[in-house]
Amino acid sequence: MEAGLVGLKYSGKSTIFKALTEHKVQTKEGSVVKGAATVMDERLLKLAEVFHPKKITPATITFVDVPGFTPGMDKKMYHQFLSEVSKVDLLINVVRAFDDPYAPHPLGDIDPVRDAAALDEELLLRDMSYTETRLSNRKLDKDTKAMLEKILAFLETEKPLRAGEFSEDEWAFIQREGYLTAKPEMYVLNVEDGYDEQWKDSLRAYAKEKGAPMLVLNAKLESEIAELPEEERQVFMEEFGIAEPAIMRLAKMAMDMMGLSYFFTAGEKEVRAWTIRKGATAVEAAGAIHTDIAKGFIRAEIVRWDDLVKAGSWKEAHNQGLVRLEKKTYVMQDGDVAFFRFNV
Repeated sequence: MEAGLVGLKYSGKSTIFKALTEHKVQTKEGSVVKGAATVMDERLLKLAEVFHPKKITPATITFVDVPGFTPGMDKKMYHQFLSEVSKVDLLINVVRAFDDPYAPHPLGDIDPVRDAAALDEELLLRDMSYTETRLSNRKLDKDTKAMLEKILAFLETEKPLRAGEFSEDEWAFIQREGYLTAKPEMYVLNVEDGYDEQWKDSLRAYAKEKGAPMLVLNAKLESEIAELPEEERQVFMEEFGIAEPAIMRLAKMAMDMMGLSYFFTAGEKEVRAWTIRKGATAVEAAGAIHTDIAKGFIRAEIVRWDDLVKAGSWKEAHNQGLVRLEKKTYVMQDGDVAFFRFNV
């Protein structure tokens, strides 16, 4: 699954992307760029303190730097923009709240709510246009036509489809049709030191109205932190009273909004976090490690991460009766530590 950084041109999306990927992926203006962000979890580090592994592997999430949107942009670029938005699973609407004479605001001045709304309105208009085009097909069956009419009526209230109340079957139809306003969305206010607090308050009110979360971050500062060596990074954050980079909070929020969670594997060789969808079964989790483990699945040994940390070892966790044997259908819980028994 992929999270898309979207927004007006010069909003700082690429700077955020560089911070997320720790400058390991080169960006190019006007180009679509993908990169994996490391999502470090405190629970993983606690498990590492117990097992002292040779390797610690955190979870990752893929971010996409989507070319910037500008009202009235070139038709070819506009269609490329819509095409890329249609491919991602989460929209991260990056809104500018900083001055930069070398990158003038495409709309002339700073107005976070206007900028956020400009993109939202464009996606709404696209969904309306798409629905009207579908309804113009005279060969539509009765049920499809009724569903499209219901969707159009809702969009005409100027609300995104994600805010609507639809049945499970109706929601499946909306997702199959690829509606852009059905995608989850969050807002990121990209600030600089001394920014106007009113910008934050106004965007927060707008986000609340849309039923979406909002995060404030200084992309330039976050990017500079991400460029530092690991040992210097921690010293820098402590000096400025930063408990956790905002960029890490963004990655965690993105995972949660896309319906993703973690489970862990732990031993002397490696302590690792694995990303799975919320509600995934034990056999699906096994498949995230390797398809052969899923094919030959016998049982899963499951223990809560904090119970394993308190016990101090797998052996002691077994002795204390903290480890459960679960079947294929067991629904994995965020924070489970798993050992899979399988036969190839």
